[in-house]
Amino acid sequence: MITWMQTHRKWLVITIWIATIAFIGAGFVGWGSYNYGTKADTVAKIKNTIVSVKDVQNQYQKLFNEENRQLGGTLDEATAKKMGLENKAYILAIQKAMLIQFAKDNGLYVTKKELADTIFAIPAFQKNGVFSEAYYKAFLRQRNMTAHEFETNLKKDILVQKLLNALSLEATPTTKTTYASYFTMEDKVCTKTIKAPKTISVSDNEIKAFWEKHKNKYKSSTSYNIGYYYVTLNDSNTTIAQIKAYYESHKQKYKDKDGKILSFKKAENQAKIDLLANKTKLKAVKTMKKLKSEKIEFKKANNIDIKNDYIPTPLMVKLLQSKTKFLKPILTNKGWLIAKLFNINKPAVLPYEKAKNMAKKDLIAYKKKELLIQLAKANSSNIDEKQLGFIGRDDVTKLKNMSISDAALFLSKLFDSNTTKGYVLLPNDVSPSKVVLFNITEQKLLDKKKLEKNKKIIYFYANRAKQIELNKQLIQELENLYQSEIKIYMKM
Repeated sequence: MITWMQTHRKWLVITIWIATIAFIGAGFVGWGSYNYGTKADTVAKIKNTIVSVKDVQNQYQKLFNEENRQLGGTLDEATAKKMGLENKAYILAIQKAMLIQFAKDNGLYVTKKELADTIFAIPAFQKNGVFSEAYYKAFLRQRNMTAHEFETNLKKDILVQKLLNALSLEATPTTKTTYASYFTMEDKVCTKTIKAPKTISVSDNEIKAFWEKHKNKYKSSTSYNIGYYYVTLNDSNTTIAQIKAYYESHKQKYKDKDGKILSFKKAENQAKIDLLANKTKLKAVKTMKKLKSEKIEFKKANNIDIKNDYIPTPLMVKLLQSKTKFLKPILTNKGWLIAKLFNINKPAVLPYEKAKNMAKKDLIAYKKKELLIQLAKANSSNIDEKQLGFIGRDDVTKLKNMSISDAALFLSKLFDSNTTKGYVLLPNDVSPSKVVLFNITEQKLLDKKKLEKNKKIIYFYANRAKQIELNKQLIQELENLYQSEIKIYMKM
């Protein structure tokens, strides 16, 4: 745990305001008055601070990226929706606006120097430790943002953090000692490992009965019916001379990461694409009008996922988020794309034959788990197979008979247990293959050597816990303070 804390401390400091204000209260979005005569992109207004659709999208992207990172890059939009990320982002954006308004009301602001110092300190904008304007501009180009947009968002973050810092209080010595005990405590443990049988037999009748009981779990994924049309960039009449002339007229846009203009040879391919895109743009617009008037037809693709072979995933997401469910010509590797969403096919319960294999797998896992729990209870008085001695939360390498991931989970469950005897299902609670029984025979609450070695990070987390609680109370106070001045224009 301490090792993980050390590794992630920098990230946690940078994003601490997200963690400290994400306190979601039931019924919050129903407060205030409703007004439908405002700008279309305004979600809410707290006194003089506006929450835009873009603000919510930015929060959603931060939440999505972090969840996706924790899940090893496997998160998709459908799963994110089930996790409620849209609603969390919505409320997070409103809470952030309350903090910004409170900062303004108390005379806090961000100076140009503070903004510049923050930008200069961002490692992604540095070359050899020094701020690089070329890197900064490349970053903005990659995200299709203007400097004004980025700096406006950054100023909001700085202002929120400035407010939270001003209201911060250090943890008491008792709290610090409690945290130190929590992170440095060691248990003297005996264990016993019991493995599940390699095979578990299940009959067709058992599988069907299991499916009947849990059929709502086995559903088709959300799919989409779309129309798409590509206007290609092919033009056999384009010559090298035309490409070169286009390059000469637009060479300022062809630069390397250091901001130097690329030679024609290095920029030729991109210049050719840009020239052809420019020459075919009018054709793409005319094609879009024909598609809208149904003079020509879209190519159709039904029951597709967000990730598909027809539309690049980012543009598919953009299509789904579009109010019109229509994409005007957008340049892609295949040419100008025009697209339309015809229908969203909601998940439906799969028939037994299609769900049978999934239900069988789940039933086997369920029976293994039940068997392991029974064996654990039957052997609860005989836990002396292996003497581990004293171990702490970070001592994964001392558990020689376990993988690192199994050892980490075992230690986490062990130190969260409120009993001296218990068991841990591995590698997880849902589909375990073994159970490890434990018996804690002795305990050390505070390891002073470990505390001295890790005092800085442990006290950092103690102070952070104090700050999170204070910020939670702050949000509750601001909800009361601005209750009559919160206007909700759009619900998520």
